[in-house]
Amino acid sequence: MAQISNFFIDSWNKTTEFFTSYFTSYRFKEIIFTAKTVSVIISLILGFLIVVLLIKINFFSKVRNSLSKSKKMLSVNPKKIAKKWSKIEKRIKTGVEANYKLAILEADEVFSDVLKNLGYEAEIRITNMDEIKGLKKIKNNIVEDAGFVLTENEAQKIINIYRKGLQDLKIL
Repeated sequence: MAQISNFFIDSWNKTTEFFTSYFTSYRFKEIIFTAKTVSVIISLILGFLIVVLLIKINFFSKVRNSLSKSKKMLSVNPKKIAKKWSKIEKRIKTGVEANYKLAILEADEVFSDVLKNLGYEAEIRITNMDEIKGLKKIKNNIVEDAGFVLTENEAQKIINIYRKGLQDLKIL
């Protein structure tokens, strides 16, 4: 029994001595250095390939476009627009035709400013864009024809069309 235990102890000591001497040897350090160098080179090559693939799939331009859209959205301040819109709606409720006309001109200006800041993509999201384009004739009549008559109901309908467009853009 003592011989078996001595055998295991000797085997264990020889094994640990072998591994200790191997892991502390100069040759092992050379192997590790070579492995590190090869892994750094492979990492650089793979990193370069990733950048090339991202360029190929236009990833960077998509990120740039999305950042510019975010900047455009930041340039449109919904609180300011809501404040302006509140004034527009107060003008409609005054019962004075001149205020109706002024409210429509202001609503058109607010809407045009929002579209200018958000760009062409915003027009696509507006469900009633054809109606809004039709309102340009009324706006031109208000500006050019001093005798143009506008009722409160007509003015309210026009303001509601502009409001729907701004709601589609999630501004109001």
